[in-house]
Amino acid sequence: MPVREATLNDKEKWNTFVETQDGSMFHYFDWKNIYEVQHWHYIPLLFEDTSTEIIGILPLVKIHGLLYSKLISLPEGASGGFVFKKGLTTAKKAQVMNIFLHHIEQHYSKGCSTFTLKENLSLQDATRTTPTELFIKNGFTFHFDNDAKLPCTYLLQLTPSFEEGIWNGLWGKYLRNHIRKSQKKGVHIREETNLDHNNDIITMFLSTYKRFGSLPISAEEIMLRLTTFNDKTKVWVAFLNDTPIASLICYNLSSICYASKMVYDDSARENHATALLFYEAIRDACKNGYQFFEFGVTVSSSLAYWKEQFMPLKIPMRIYEKRYSTLRTFFERTSQDLKWAWNNKSYVWHNRRQLIREIVRKKM
Repeated sequence: MPVREATLNDKEKWNTFVETQDGSMFHYFDWKNIYEVQHWHYIPLLFEDTSTEIIGILPLVKIHGLLYSKLISLPEGASGGFVFKKGLTTAKKAQVMNIFLHHIEQHYSKGCSTFTLKENLSLQDATRTTPTELFIKNGFTFHFDNDAKLPCTYLLQLTPSFEEGIWNGLWGKYLRNHIRKSQKKGVHIREETNLDHNNDIITMFLSTYKRFGSLPISAEEIMLRLTTFNDKTKVWVAFLNDTPIASLICYNLSSICYASKMVYDDSARENHATALLFYEAIRDACKNGYQFFEFGVTVSSSLAYWKEQFMPLKIPMRIYEKRYSTLRTFFERTSQDLKWAWNNKSYVWHNRRQLIREIVRKKM
């Protein structure tokens, strides 16, 4: 069988394939360290020809629940799924994808409730409105809200001259005024080259996750996000009176600067620090010759509205889900919801009416 699970010995070959064959930042083998500190099983699958040259890759993560597990490719980033060697014909890609999916069915689906698959995105996806038929034939359902056009990501095309091409040539007065107000209030941005404020960044991470009712994240995982990719990572911190109030992690690969995680406290909104963070990161990406700035995963209309002020191109995320068992899915999601509720008791109580409405809407 030409599909196998890559090992640490394949890491260099895997990463070179990602860099040369239009993979995303989130396809790197090194995410293994970040996922496994969460006790998830990282499964980097690759397809080789007879000369052991990589033809395609599909990194998966198996997330263990109380009763059942779930497969996803990939948890992080807007892009995921298959990456193929350039020049492969459509027919060959279809053949290889079928082999991959059959391999997963045989070796990894046991005890799983669902398999969620993201497609690797490109500019051409901005106009795609129909699902990939091969996935539908393999039992997947296409997950996309056609009315809200969500989930999505945004891609801003950059220019060598930030001032002329973006600041004055693209952005409106509303955004520019918010950025100026932030600067007048004394907010300033610094790149954290030595991670002198890593404890503050960790505190902001934990505060942001708690505020939005997300499951807790460990300090070890946060530090891995900051340090794993070394020269490909930039961490921007917003200060007010020398106190960190917001932070943005950006990853750089090839021609794209990826905005990965933004965390902030309450004063950051009041002082428009988040807009100033993106301003600085985008200006820096232009200066360093990147062609695109990607705004990360967007799942809500309010977040979409905020990102659209930067005038990027909206690209729908293409997500598919295969249910191995309705009963397994019910138990897996119920146990996950109960775990989340237990870890966020205060959030659940203060937002109980909104949460009940969301549960009822999902059940109808």
